Amino acid sequence: MTQPVSPPASTDAPLQFDRAEFTEPPPAPRCTACQRAITRTYFEVNSHLLCPECRDTVEASMVGGSKSKRFLTATVFGIGAGLAGAAVYYGVSLTGYNIGLIAVLVGWMVGTAVFKGSDGRGGAGYQVLAILLTYLSVAGSLAPDVYKELTAQPVEAAAGEAPTDEEALSSSGNVVLAGVISVAAPVLVGINSPLSGLIYGFALYEAWRRNKRAELNIAGPFRLAEAAPASEEAAPERQEQSVG
Repeated sequence: MTQPVSPPASTDAPLQFDRAEFTEPPPAPRCTACQRAITRTYFEVNSHLLCPECRDTVEASMVGGSKSKRFLTATVFGIGAGLAGAAVYYGVSLTGYNIGLIAVLVGWMVGTAVFKGSDGRGGAGYQVLAILLTYLSVAGSLAPDVYKELTAQPVEAAAGEAPTDEEALSSSGNVVLAGVISVAAPVLVGINSPLSGLIYGFALYEAWRRNKRAELNIAGPFRLAEAAPASEEAAPERQEQSVG
């Protein structure tokens, strides 16, 4: 009689029946705008996942509206940022330090303000506006120094004497002349100091760059894998549009 042969030992781990083990499904993707979980359909807008409702909201915000109102708002925002930037620039110069890189900050401030005023659309007109306001802001920050140079005369009025009409007229003329020269001051400074000219140029570029025409690229609709029908899978519709 042959001896029974024992079955080979299994290398697999023994099955566990005393506890249940569950595998958690991956979390559902969320809409970039509203942060709600996407359950069925989504769109890709400039590489961001959006739910259908947010996609419609974003698309609607980029069309229509009053062009003149947007341009006026962008101008007001840009002037405010330019005045603030000029004040910062001049305030730093009073400390004895001439940090030309602050001009780049001015360009960033003006460019950002103009872009916000345009409802995030941008375009050639807003780029020209941002460059102009940035240049005038830098020129305005140089105006006090220009005025000081014009009024640095050896003639001083006697103590306690009121200025004559001729002196008052001369002072007013200096203010006007300083304003005229200040408009050309960034160019003159750039000629005498190429490094400063390069910094001013980069400030203008920053203002221009931040107001490029907004491109709205929409791809979709897409369906999540678990929400797609088993019998068919529709090809995603792709659409691209430039708005502004």
